[in-house]
Amino acid sequence: MPAGADIAALMPPPDAPVSPRAGWRRSLPTLAGAIGGAVVGVGAAMIGIPLLDALPPGAMTALLLGVVLSIWPHVVLHEAGHAVAGLSRGMRAIAFGVGPLRCERRGTRWRWRRGGRLRGIGGFAALMPQGTRGLSRFDQAVFLLGGPMANVVIAALLLACARWLPMPVHLAAACLGSAIAAALMGLGNLLPLQFSGWRLDGRVLLDLLRRTPDAALHLQINQLMALSLAGMRPRDWPEATMPMLPASIASHGLALSGRMLRLSRAIDRRDAAAAWPDAVALAAAFAAAPAVSRGPIAVTLASHAALLVGDRALLAAWRLRCEGGLLDLSPYRAWLDAELARFDGDASALATHLADARTLAERIPDAASRTVFDERLDILAQGL
Repeated sequence: MPAGADIAALMPPPDAPVSPRAGWRRSLPTLAGAIGGAVVGVGAAMIGIPLLDALPPGAMTALLLGVVLSIWPHVVLHEAGHAVAGLSRGMRAIAFGVGPLRCERRGTRWRWRRGGRLRGIGGFAALMPQGTRGLSRFDQAVFLLGGPMANVVIAALLLACARWLPMPVHLAAACLGSAIAAALMGLGNLLPLQFSGWRLDGRVLLDLLRRTPDAALHLQINQLMALSLAGMRPRDWPEATMPMLPASIASHGLALSGRMLRLSRAIDRRDAAAAWPDAVALAAAFAAAPAVSRGPIAVTLASHAALLVGDRALLAAWRLRCEGGLLDLSPYRAWLDAELARFDGDASALATHLADARTLAERIPDAASRTVFDERLDILAQGL
């Protein structure tokens, strides 16, 4: 920590209120949602009304059931489309989520667990570039288009089945309802919008097409993820690969991810001066951060507290907030509990938490993070 720095700037604000935005800014998400909903609604009406007119009496219920009951299967197919597209470009699958369910890679195996629901999305597919594969704008565009295109193709197949295959009228109506749900999901994800810190596929595609600062940051973050997956720990990341954070970045979530990566590099280098600005910025942004980002931010700031600041109160404050996120944070929680036991001089608790951390370590998906994690556990074990 720089000389004369105030540690209070690193403390998490307890349920700090978010600074209110100007009225016109607050209305933008609502306005964008209304416009997007109107576009989708008009398109659905143009397609659906002629089809509904052709339905015999009583088939409307089957159609509505087809819409409602197929939503979650279409979410699964959407994420599977992303996965297949990403794998076709040489990317590596790390985790998938649908609702509260998670499927995560553990070395060469996969495990299921129940996680919290993520505000703003129904599912996700987390794939990382490998080496130079999956890093280009074209690779990213293919990956992003995979999900919506899977929904559109399924919608076309269901519509064809309902129209041309011999089947009971109510089954045909259910197929038609499922086709409508698939089409709305696929085309809706292509809208260039952002909700709850998540950018829809269409928003990211538009950024890539326009080569915006957000797109450049997105590609930089992917490059660092590829290096980490290949085993290059943060302290060895080349300076040229470090994320730049111009004021023109529109995505708050992307900017936070860039700061977390920069802070991780400074922590691994034990460079307190370089770590300080990003740590302070992350602490200040925590209350307003998207819910999915708060757990990883808390882990990063708790690591900073344990390894660079050396303050137990600061570490304990951030440890309480290490929940949520896309991936399983339980290995880091066990390690941070061990760090707290080290501060307390409690050898028995330290040994217990170390054993837990070593058991959970296989849940860490990338080689570099695992190397850094195991190194710290070895240092703590020597202290016993």
